[in-house]
Amino acid sequence: MLINSGLIFIVATIPLIFAAVQSHVWSSYAGLIFILFSLKIWKNDFAPQPLKNKFFFYLILLFFTYTLFQILPIPPVALNFLSPFQNQVLQQSSNLLNNPPPWHSLSYVPIASFAWWLFLFSLCLFFLLLKNHLDSQEQIIRITGVMLGIALLESLYGLIQALIPSLGVLWVGSVTQYLGDARGTFINRNHFAGFIEMMWPLGLGMVFIFASKWRRQIHSGTNLKNRFKNYLASENIGIQLIFFTGMLIILLALLFSRSRAGIAGAFIGFLSFAALIHIGRKRFSGLSWGLFGLGFCFLFAYGNLIGFDQVIGRFLLVEDNAVSRINIWTDTLSIIKDHPFGIGLYNYKHVMPVYNASAPFGIKYTHAHNDYLQLLAESGWPGFIALATGFYFFLGKSIWRIRKYGQLFDTTRFYIGIGAVSGLISIAFHSFFDFNLQIPANLLYFVVLITLVDVCFKECD
Repeated sequence: MLINSGLIFIVATIPLIFAAVQSHVWSSYAGLIFILFSLKIWKNDFAPQPLKNKFFFYLILLFFTYTLFQILPIPPVALNFLSPFQNQVLQQSSNLLNNPPPWHSLSYVPIASFAWWLFLFSLCLFFLLLKNHLDSQEQIIRITGVMLGIALLESLYGLIQALIPSLGVLWVGSVTQYLGDARGTFINRNHFAGFIEMMWPLGLGMVFIFASKWRRQIHSGTNLKNRFKNYLASENIGIQLIFFTGMLIILLALLFSRSRAGIAGAFIGFLSFAALIHIGRKRFSGLSWGLFGLGFCFLFAYGNLIGFDQVIGRFLLVEDNAVSRINIWTDTLSIIKDHPFGIGLYNYKHVMPVYNASAPFGIKYTHAHNDYLQLLAESGWPGFIALATGFYFFLGKSIWRIRKYGQLFDTTRFYIGIGAVSGLISIAFHSFFDFNLQIPANLLYFVVLITLVDVCFKECD
């Protein structure tokens, strides 16, 4: 009970503390996960399940093995082979100090790499704990409800921020950027949008779960009038309306984050959700289409009241930061060219100032604004290929399961599962334009979505 409560606590609180971006916060969550896992082992309550997706497991293992190797000191001869540029810098420093060249790791700042490595490893343990916890349909619905509840709270706060432009983020009054944009307890609106775009397909899935239950009740009527009466008499109609209204609030907050990549990612998530329903040989009911129509009418009316012109303006405006983002990518490619085996996890902000040839004077970039490029720069080609291949293999295998076994899944697992897959597709798209997966809260929720996909479709392995 304590361990299960700890898992819920982590999921429910990590987005609220500024998405856990401070190092002392994410390291505290990592420590809590290690404690929970140790308790699970100590109580002899951990039942490891047989490996069914071995290829995915081995790729993740390769990533962690290689990134740990990046932290270990190696002799100058080996360093010169793996990272000639770094070895040259160290050689020049040694010559100036008149000292022999020291052993050094591929990582420029090994302690920073090791700290982030431990956090990433704790997320693997979190995956195992959560997978063990989600052993019933009730637990799957509960964790989904907690995630959607947090997303709804963040969205309500975000809408208040959009309505009251002077309102900042909690007690951080010094942050004046993004005033008037919905961002919840996230400092950056794009990271808030990334969080929401992962969550809203799950809300969509819950709407369809209840819609499918009530469709059976409605069809028990002999004519349209009786079917409508059956629908109004349904004891669950209130729950469906609550979920549907909550989803509209979440989507509305996403719109007023004014994050172009986030809004586009959410739209791609919706298209993915619809496509997965078709692939799984399910179908939209007439009632669902009607609710969608009403919902989008509400979004249009309320959004126009707040000011859709601001949202549209974000799409039409070609901003300076869009140009500088391309410049950042160009400079990052220079890092990759000089360090094919990586600079070490969490080292981008330490190395980028040397390569930052495009930024205005005084501006320092700590992220590549592209999760794929930053992963490649930090973990090198071996780590990047292992992790990216593992993720897309997992995603492709999940879609294959939906296509082959879709009709065999029960309604709850099917719709929550495709909602999680759609959320993963959304954030995978957004990651081309931002660094959402460098944000601890978003990264943990990303792991939760992977866990939901795994447990929802596990009987087909």
